[in-house]
Formats: sequence, C-alpha cells, structure tokens
Amino acid sequence: GQGQGQGQGQGQGQGRGQGQGQGQGQGQGQGQGQGKEQRQGQGQGQGQFQGQGVRGKQAMMEETDAELEALLTSPLAVEAVMKEGDFEPLAICGRNADVGSVEDFAALQKYAQCPPINRNKPILLLEGYRAYGLTGNNLIEFLHAIQEARDMDISLGVMRQSWAMDVLLKMWMAIDSDDWQAQFERTFCVKIFNHEKELEGWNIFDQDPKELLYYRSKISLEDYVASQEYSIRSLFHNYNTGDGKDISGAPVKDMCSGINAIFGKDQRSSAMYSVIHSRSLEGMPGFRLLGSLANRSGCDPVAALEMKPDYIKAILKPLGMTKHPIVFITDGQNPAVLERLLADPDLGPMIRTVPEEACWIGGDLTLAIMSNAFIGNPASTFTGFIAKSRLALGFGHNYLFRAKDENWEWKSVCGDECIFDKSIMHVMA
Repeated sequence: GQGQGQGQGQGQGQGRGQGQGQGQGQGQGQGQGQGKEQRQGQGQGQGQFQGQGVRGKQAMMEETDAELEALLTSPLAVEAVMKEGDFEPLAICGRNADVGSVEDFAALQKYAQCPPINRNKPILLLEGYRAYGLTGNNLIEFLHAIQEARDMDISLGVMRQSWAMDVLLKMWMAIDSDDWQAQFERTFCVKIFNHEKELEGWNIFDQDPKELLYYRSKISLEDYVASQEYSIRSLFHNYNTGDGKDISGAPVKDMCSGINAIFGKDQRSSAMYSVIHSRSLEGMPGFRLLGSLANRSGCDPVAALEMKPDYIKAILKPLGMTKHPIVFITDGQNPAVLERLLADPDLGPMIRTVPEEACWIGGDLTLAIMSNAFIGNPASTFTGFIAKSRLALGFGHNYLFRAKDENWEWKSVCGDECIFDKSIMHVMA
C-alpha cells in the first residue's frame, strides 16, 4: 500500500497477486494497496507507513546470466528464493519499484524463456524508418509487435536500422558493450538483422507500424495485462543513464534527468511528489477523442483536458499531497492550464516545472512513472504508457478516469486495468 501525510500510523492493502503487501509512504491521509484481485486498501495516520509482505526484505543480490537462467528454469529454485525473501526490488533513479513477488516470478517463467528463432518458423519483421504517430504510439506499436508474436507463436525480428530501434534506444538498451546485440535479443526474445542480405531464407511476415498499432490481441484481459507488464518491466530493467549510444551513434541522455533536476540525486529516493501530465491533443481533436473515451469508460469528457485546480485538489488533498511538490509536464499547446494552476493559492506554491536543459521525453516519462501520484489524460498514448508502466512496476495512485457522482464529488469511474482494456481503450490498449 502507499500513503502520504504527516504523523505516525500504518496502512495496508491487498498484495499484488497473493497475500498481504504493505508499502512505504509519508504523511497524513489515505493509502491505497494494489493487487491483481483488489487494488484498494485503506490506511491513514501520521509519519511513515511501514510493512512487510510477500516480497520480504530488500537484500542486495546480483544474479549472473547463468544464475538467472537456472532460476527461471527451476521451480524449486524459485520457491527457495521466495522462502528466503531476498529478491531485490527493481530500482529506477534511486526509487524502488514494487516488483519481486511470486506473481512476478511466474511472469519470468512464462515470458523470459525465449523459444528458438530459426528459419523454420515465420518471423514478424520490424523494418523501415517511418513510425506511425508520436512516441506514445510508437511504444504501443513495439509492445503490440511483441504481443502479436506471442499470440501467433511466431518469431519477432527487427532491422538494426529501423524506427523501432530509433525509438527504443534513445531511452532504453543503449549500445554500451560488445555483447549489446545478444543482450537485446535475449531481453525481448527477438532477432536483430544488421543487413538486408541476412533476411535471405527467412519466412518474413510484414506489418507496418500503423497495422501494429491497430493490432488487437484476443487473449483475456488478465493474460494481456501480465504479458504487457512483463514487456514494460523488461524496458525498465535496462533504462538509459547517460552511458552508451543510440542506434545512430549519438550519445544517449539520462532517463533520470528530470528527477535529478528537481530533487537532486541526494533527495530523489525519498522525495514525495505528484505529476500532472497535460496533453491537449491538438485542440478540437483532443476533445473528440476524450469524448469518445468518456462514452466507453464513464469519465468526464473534458476534465482531463482542462486540468482545473478544483479537479486536481479533489485528487491530491485526500492524499495529503497538496503539501508536496506537484510537477507539471506538458505538450505546451495550452499554456492556460499551467497559468490557472499557478494562480491557485493552494496549488500554485507547490507547482514545479522541469528546467529546460533537463526537459525531454525520456526524462518526463521517468519523472511521471516514479511519482507518488499521477494525474493524466487517458486519451493520450503518452499518459497511457505512463499509467501502464506504473502498474507494471507495482504502483497505484493513477488518476485518469474521473467523473462527478450524484453529490457532485469527483471519483474514479474505471479501475487501474482499464488502461489495458481493449473494449475501452481500443488501439491505445
């Protein structure tokens, strides 16, 4: 569970997958637990929430590739590790994710063992230089490609010089060693083709980026969430820290730049903060898109575009988060949103923006994903990837689908996993 506020107290929520899971947070207000069956738990009080659950102690442990492979292929080894409780959580920019449970090991066993890739099986190939849409769309296209290969039991290939490599390597899997290609192939169960001539003899299955965006898996929502979350976690096990180069040979940026710029390396691990992602979606098309999504989800058709102070305070005040920094990230298309928030006497003093020198897509993405509470526009694929990543890393407190009830009070109207639900999100799932 997570809680925010001041004083002393305890909070707990249903654990993710099995058993009881308890988390950490500070402050007065309410904490929410999260799990596959139930993502809500209540806790309130003052001071620091403390707890322990199925994840056990956070001991330092490093696994070599050989040890990890043995772990993944041995149920007894998995059971032994869980009994010892010494699986170290994934940490991103000094902030711990809440992964490492039995459920996560089950995902490792299911998805981390790559089937052989050879000429005997069709291969879905990601090629060409032109992606479809902006970054949020491109990430969906890559995740859909992985999903389609799993669903159809075919292999996945990617040309070294392609839109997929251009998008991914700017933020994850920078080229920083001689065995980079083998690491990339092992991480995503793909084959990299360096030249066109290497394609000879392969049964190529072509789909352009737009077709990948529109791919809709037929597996259950539960299985789809597990599969997508595993792929997202694979990205963040390999996030860029400023070392290495992208596919064009240019130096990569640090995914922690936004967090570091606002909180500093010394304070970033313990900083309590919220993030608002304001995405206007090119004006009227944005209102039409959110309106269509509102019809399917029940959320308000304009609130997530306008981000008015009362809307924000209705979310953050019960959490005690109006007393902590509120970081604002935006596409810059509607400056009135930020101006209204800065003018509000409660929110204005807490609003922070990322310095220009540290402001870029990867830094903004990580800043939002690792926040204590996130408020976004569900019609934005960028918001969608942030919300999916937060769930994949074990975080709750995503506020996307909100509407007023019969008492004119704001409430969430669609659960966390709605962001993965194809009946609601359509291609954005």
